[in-house]
Amino acid sequence: MSIEKVEIFKTCPMCAKKWICRDTFLDDPDLVFNGYQPNFGILEQGLFYFTHKHAVCGSTMVLKAEMFLSLYDGVRYCENRYMLPDCTKKCIDRRQLERCSAHCERAFVREVSQIIKDRSHRVG
Repeated sequence: MSIEKVEIFKTCPMCAKKWICRDTFLDDPDLVFNGYQPNFGILEQGLFYFTHKHAVCGSTMVLKAEMFLSLYDGVRYCENRYMLPDCTKKCIDRRQLERCSAHCERAFVREVSQIIKDRSHRVG
């Protein structure tokens, strides 16, 4: 008899609810997308914040950006435009999730934020 281990995308650290994949996680009406904290050295290591707004919970979970980056298949710029004249400075505010108009290497993560935000319709 073999026992297959089921891969879990995320488990809530407070109530132990399990999401089997990224889609079930993003489609859960009890999750609120709170923001993004960049890692300016390694963009994939930035952090997305979600709160589990369930009656028995309320935990905030932090997930690495790399878990969501494949949601975006558009243009990724190579140049860092931070603090240059076209910089909108949105990337320094964790709660600022709007798109960035600068042709900056960091702008694509803002696009991922929009995809998550548009998909969940729940932003804290």
